[in-house]
Amino acid sequence: MQYQYVVSAHKASSVLASVSGAFTLPEATDLVLAKNNRIEVHTLTAATGQLRQVGDWALNGKISTLHFFHPSDRLTGCILVTSEKFQFAVLSWDAEEQRVVTESTGEFTEVTGRPTTETKIVAVDPLNRVIAVYAYQGIVHLLPMDSAEDPESAWRKILRLRGRKRLGSHQQSQGSLSIGSLATSNSDTEKWPYLVRAPMADGLIVPSYLQSAVSNSHGRDKGKEVAHAERSSNIYPIMARYIHELKVVDIQFLHGEADELPAFAVLYEDANMQRQVHVYRLGDGQGELQPISEWTSLSLEASAAKLIALPGGNVLVAGDESLSVIGADRQPLGMSKRASAVTAWTWIDTDSYERLLLADEEGELSLVVLQYADSKGQQQVQDLFVERLGNTAVASSLTYLDAGCVYVGSHCGDQMLVRLHTQPLPRSVVEGANQRALHMWDETAESAKILAFPLGDADNVESQTQPNTFVETLELHENLAPLVDMCVVGIGESNNRTADTMTTESEAHEESGSASGGVEDCRSAGTQPGGNYGSVVSCSGMHNTPGLRVVRNGIGIEQLFSVDISGLLGLWSLAVAQPASCDSRAMDIDTDDARLVLLVLSLVDRTLLLGWREPSGEQVDVAEVALSGWRLGEPTLAAGLASDRRHVVQATSSAIVLIDSVGWTVQAEWVPGEIGMSAISAVSVSGDQVAAAIDGRTIVYLEVRQGALACVGHRQLDNVVSCIDVHSWHGVAGPATHVAVGMWSVNDVCLLALPDLVTAAPALSLRMPQGLALSASAIGLASTGQDSLPRSVLMCTLGNTPYLLAGLGDGRLHQFALSVDADGVSVREHKSIALGSGPLGLTPFVNHGSLNVFASSDHSAVLFADKHQTAHSDARISGSSSSRISKLMYANVDVLGIKRMAPIDSLGLPMSMCLAVGSQMWIGLADPVQRLHIRSFALPRWATPHRIAHSSTQGVYAVATIHSLDTGGSLTSTARESAVWERFALIERNVQHQAISSKSLYNMIAATPPAEVGRFTIMDSQGMDVLASALLLTYEMPESLCAASLRCLQRPIPNADATAEAQEAPASLANSSHSGNLGENDSMAQMLSGVFVLGTSIVPPGEDDARSGRIIICAWDATQRHMRIMCTFEVVGAVYALVPFRGMLLAATNGQLMLLGWQRRAVGAKANYTTKVCDSVMFMEDPDYELVLLCSQQTQITALSISVSGDYIIVGDIMSSASLYRYEEYVIPASSGNRGNLQQSGSEAAFAGQIRHRLVPVARDYSGVWTTAVASVPPPLAQNTARLYPNVIDAETGFLARQNATSYERAFRGALQERFVVADAYNNIIRMARAEDRAAGDGSGVDSERLYVEGRWHLGDMVNVVRQGSLVMDIPDPEFPGFVRPVLIYGTLHGAIGVIASVEDGRLGRVLDRLQINMAHLIPTPGLWDYGQWRGYSSDQRTSQAFGFLDGDLIEQFLDLSPETQQLVFSGGSTLLPGEAVAEAEHQMKSEFWASFSRVEAEGDVAVFSQMAVSDIGQREDVSLDYVVRLVESLTRLH
Repeated sequence: MQYQYVVSAHKASSVLASVSGAFTLPEATDLVLAKNNRIEVHTLTAATGQLRQVGDWALNGKISTLHFFHPSDRLTGCILVTSEKFQFAVLSWDAEEQRVVTESTGEFTEVTGRPTTETKIVAVDPLNRVIAVYAYQGIVHLLPMDSAEDPESAWRKILRLRGRKRLGSHQQSQGSLSIGSLATSNSDTEKWPYLVRAPMADGLIVPSYLQSAVSNSHGRDKGKEVAHAERSSNIYPIMARYIHELKVVDIQFLHGEADELPAFAVLYEDANMQRQVHVYRLGDGQGELQPISEWTSLSLEASAAKLIALPGGNVLVAGDESLSVIGADRQPLGMSKRASAVTAWTWIDTDSYERLLLADEEGELSLVVLQYADSKGQQQVQDLFVERLGNTAVASSLTYLDAGCVYVGSHCGDQMLVRLHTQPLPRSVVEGANQRALHMWDETAESAKILAFPLGDADNVESQTQPNTFVETLELHENLAPLVDMCVVGIGESNNRTADTMTTESEAHEESGSASGGVEDCRSAGTQPGGNYGSVVSCSGMHNTPGLRVVRNGIGIEQLFSVDISGLLGLWSLAVAQPASCDSRAMDIDTDDARLVLLVLSLVDRTLLLGWREPSGEQVDVAEVALSGWRLGEPTLAAGLASDRRHVVQATSSAIVLIDSVGWTVQAEWVPGEIGMSAISAVSVSGDQVAAAIDGRTIVYLEVRQGALACVGHRQLDNVVSCIDVHSWHGVAGPATHVAVGMWSVNDVCLLALPDLVTAAPALSLRMPQGLALSASAIGLASTGQDSLPRSVLMCTLGNTPYLLAGLGDGRLHQFALSVDADGVSVREHKSIALGSGPLGLTPFVNHGSLNVFASSDHSAVLFADKHQTAHSDARISGSSSSRISKLMYANVDVLGIKRMAPIDSLGLPMSMCLAVGSQMWIGLADPVQRLHIRSFALPRWATPHRIAHSSTQGVYAVATIHSLDTGGSLTSTARESAVWERFALIERNVQHQAISSKSLYNMIAATPPAEVGRFTIMDSQGMDVLASALLLTYEMPESLCAASLRCLQRPIPNADATAEAQEAPASLANSSHSGNLGENDSMAQMLSGVFVLGTSIVPPGEDDARSGRIIICAWDATQRHMRIMCTFEVVGAVYALVPFRGMLLAATNGQLMLLGWQRRAVGAKANYTTKVCDSVMFMEDPDYELVLLCSQQTQITALSISVSGDYIIVGDIMSSASLYRYEEYVIPASSGNRGNLQQSGSEAAFAGQIRHRLVPVARDYSGVWTTAVASVPPPLAQNTARLYPNVIDAETGFLARQNATSYERAFRGALQERFVVADAYNNIIRMARAEDRAAGDGSGVDSERLYVEGRWHLGDMVNVVRQGSLVMDIPDPEFPGFVRPVLIYGTLHGAIGVIASVEDGRLGRVLDRLQINMAHLIPTPGLWDYGQWRGYSSDQRTSQAFGFLDGDLIEQFLDLSPETQQLVFSGGSTLLPGEAVAEAEHQMKSEFWASFSRVEAEGDVAVFSQMAVSDIGQREDVSLDYVVRLVESLTRLH
């Protein structure tokens, strides 16, 4: 069985909700964010205006609302979280364990209720007495909150409720908060239990179906107690109360006195489309809702959308155009405001309720000031004022923190932390802060470059003077939402940075005669694609902050300088302090306080020195230098700087010399002859310590002491030394205590203690995975050949853990986590991973204050400690985070073939490094060390990016945008009018539009000017500079876009006319082997490469659907520097999808699937027109070829997406799931022609013997799925096919094989052909497959015309686009070779980018399936929501268990657990529970699961098996815990 492994490369970044308060500490100002199914906790440092992330946690449900409340009897507050699947949870912070804990949890479900079409509404009583949830039409669920301070209050008399205690090791104190249970009906006696999960002693939980087994076998548990959750008898149900309003817009509790019953206001829309407010108060008795008669039903603004509670029992109603204050027994007070819908609001001062912040849909931030006066003993609003503050991203949530700091959470743009000022900011601050906030060129660059996006010759960018702003941007956090489209660009095809900060002195190179070079264009850098992986360029953002985002996995290096140098063996960088003088022919260093940065390059027969003086000003000049004292006539083995930064150590094969930088004289020299040896073979220099291997077997230890080299000790080993290292685990804090030595003849790394060079204690327990051989005093590496021998060793501390790293010749890296103390050195953990296929070189360097390791190889990588490990660590088991082993992360480097690396300590070039790449030496700048890098490129305001494509042959992007004209955005009124009339004139001159005549179009434009215009733009891939741009037709919008290479097809010629026309046709046509269309294998076929194909829709005013559309072919002419529109092809309906196919083009137009070809025109036919639109755009049809329809096929309703797999085409329909079609070429028989789809008229016999095309329906899915994207899954590798089909499916029960033989046959015996993934509008992912063709009635029960479902899984986010490709290099792991392959990348509505990988090994799939089930059932998550309900398939038609998919985000959390917890999860809790009880519960659970399949799924719809019970993975699959850990570690490299 083939599983699909789904994991997030970039988690959802859209902020759904945000709250602030004292959550972690009483005096803290905390910010809690909700991002899809995750909550993030940040703490504000008010003095610096910075947010520090405390941690983030995943919940088993998509968060719908988030509310903060602070009970009066607690020092810190709590958070109420609700999910889209009608769940709730109350979360609090455990300061001792530093994690989020669950106070209460439950569900509010109604069997007969109709869920609301809008988002759920949650309101909290200001006095923390009750919570109201509106999730069903006409029903309000009331959740009582228990506060013991006032037990005799009226509310407590109505609902004497107490909730269950918090699940966890710490019990609640008296008077803490709890929430009642839940009910499925309105009866006070009927209730549902909580999720029945009992916490174990170590923080694990027992799954519900094992509760009875645990209970029955408790006495046989060998003394191990399992605590059960208390289910107190006084848990009462949630009250569900009916209200008369069905279309509720907002709900807010009113401010009142403590002795009054809670009351809440309801903003709703009545049957007459009028907005009104009704107020309900909880009555006595059974808590029935009573309308308040004093409130008069007033008709409000039709766009009123927000209710804001005010003191005195009043509410502020916010609409698009006005603000109104209404209440009981008072006259309404209102004022007009800027016409724009309010999207978010927050109070600045919650004590006086005088200042209110509003954010609208155009990104404007406004301040509302309310003035109060005493009226009848209450504070009533007498007046209110509105003042504009400034512009931000369109806010989905607004949260005031402290000291004027406001957090702006957005779904449409980047998240912002801003500070409000009382005075307008200077223009320089606005440009420096706000422009930097809105998508800088690069946050590490010295100057920000905002993208210029010209709108065309007839358009003018709006140049109005921006009003004063009171908003200063403090922080910016990237947001990819909404991710509408994306393209995958291979490494080397898109290097988005250029630099020109360094120059070379050619005269010096010409004199030396050994090196030549200069500043190169980044496109010529040696970074060719290393596989089907690269970066993702996405269309993100909308409204006032649209842009393009470049997302790349790994570390990018910006090339600043390169020199061609042959025979480069090694390089080092030295920053020598205070050089008094130097003998240099290329630079003049004459100041005593200057720094000299030296690059030491070791060549085959000599040493070359390059350098520059610092401070160097704005430009760094690199030159060759010749310094006395250096041994330049022989290659250098190692070079380093002494601790005084004045003396330099150079090691060659003949001597080790100490050079004084003052005068560059030799201070000391040590030669091997002093100990009777002849040559030095390997050297390591670290500060004042030098370790060298002499004659291959002797180790010498030297120290720099007072300007001299002292030989401290030496020792002869039994084996030849391959590499040596003397770096310190303490860094600069202390000297090294050991020397690490790698051996040639044996696969060992020895640790020798300094200064005596004695072997480390034999008690060192060093074992390789899978029981590889080791010696008593050495670390065993693997013995698999010469290439597996150690080539580089390094001792360093990453995070808080000392590591010994060993790089092998075959590209594998061994990492040993050590414990170094006074008792000696011991190994805590040993892991091995494949980074490349060539020898590894290890070099430490510091990046942004953190120590990292650069592993240079054919596929280089950077090692670093996980910065957020403590936030995810399992502190419940391990206690202090300092005792945990720091988890190492790996980030790929986008430059291939790096042989050596040296960090440069330079003031002029901070964070730079020197690289040996092929036959070149580079100086480059590295990105900050992290797994994922995002760069933003801004587009004009209100220019929403809709589609994007990339042409690797031309090196350009094509971007289709939609510009909004009625929101004060990109175009002024004059420019809008000019643009409209320019488009109309162009249509009238050049386009014979079939659907709309010129006269009718003229009338439409005059009566209804377009609110939006479409635009097509060509952009350079190097700097995202606009090369050409043109508006589309009036009322025409872009729908689809692709890059294609089209095959030039011959025109079909009737046989009778073939001879006559051949005489007039070009020679290439007359000499063709056949007169039909060129076949796929015709090597003489010409290609039209590097073109972009744009599909559009035209929707006239008053129409709901597209009446017509166009397919436009255009190309970028790099020579003429203009965009050439080569062809336009009109279709009926909108062109929703375009895909290149076998040199042709597939198009989905409404209900048709069309195959189009680039075909030669008829002899004598000419192009229609040639028009110059502007300087960079030419309307010029191709004179020889045109786009023609080859064949078409009717689809179901409306085809939205297309994917191709060989000859098969998968089409995703808007309502009718997916259909499969097959492309066929056939020859028209001479006798009776096939009645296929012929474009030409006339008798078919005239075309006898010629090749034609057709699209044949093959199979379809008959369920009603609203698809959003489809993608084909590549077939498994040939060597993995046999590993997908096990002989038995369930060895422990055999249940499926006996009772579900048909499903078993389809799952493992049937040869399923094409597989593909379908994403639907309900946030699900489905994997489907086509069964092999079988004869009807063969008895197999397999329907060849039906698509079978192999997996269903709830992602929790809507997938908008799926592309084939990978974000990382495909480096084969010798232990798991090609068993897990990343094949697809998806992008979602909330800004997530994920990877879908195929697990092409049935055994590995079962191991991972069991692991995710054990993790889901045994590891608690905040909220304690059910994992099966979270990942279970759910739509408006069906609900079913999840199967066929593996949750990578959950599985990879296994590595964050402590070893003890990993063992418990691996064993399935069998160390705490009796084995026979677990087996019995498993069998019962599986039997119930498969017995209910006929009710859950349609007959014959399921073709897989998914085991659903906790199990002992080692016992069931015969694997070890170390094997599972290494398997999961290999999976982390997929993204």
